[in-house]
Amino acid sequence: MAAFNLAKTIEYWLDSAAYDLDTGSSLLEAKRFPYALFFAHLALEKILKAIVVKASEEHAPHTHSLIFLASKAKVEIPESILDRLAEYTEFHVEARYPDEKKDFYQKCTEEFTRQKFAEMVEVYQWLIQKLEK
Repeated sequence: MAAFNLAKTIEYWLDSAAYDLDTGSSLLEAKRFPYALFFAHLALEKILKAIVVKASEEHAPHTHSLIFLASKAKVEIPESILDRLAEYTEFHVEARYPDEKKDFYQKCTEEFTRQKFAEMVEVYQWLIQKLEK
């Protein structure tokens, strides 16, 4: 088994997060609104995993919960951002599971999605700054 490489693991999560955010942006422009938010969630999840890996010097936990990852990040995160992360975690669940999809798809108007996507980009950028410290 290969040795754990901290720098490469962090780089993997960062590259993957950037790719997913770019994919989300493309889906937003294609008016695939639920999936734009889903990919923005993935980007936040992966940037949080990069922060967790940096803090713990271990592999990131297998979870999609942004709040759980934030709790493991060893970074002081304001309540306002934690509230957003809790909301965004729902985008992951609602976009994936059929019972939740109908309501979520109706909620994902262009205005709602563009607003939430922009907020998610702000949180993403805030997290990037925390990682670089």
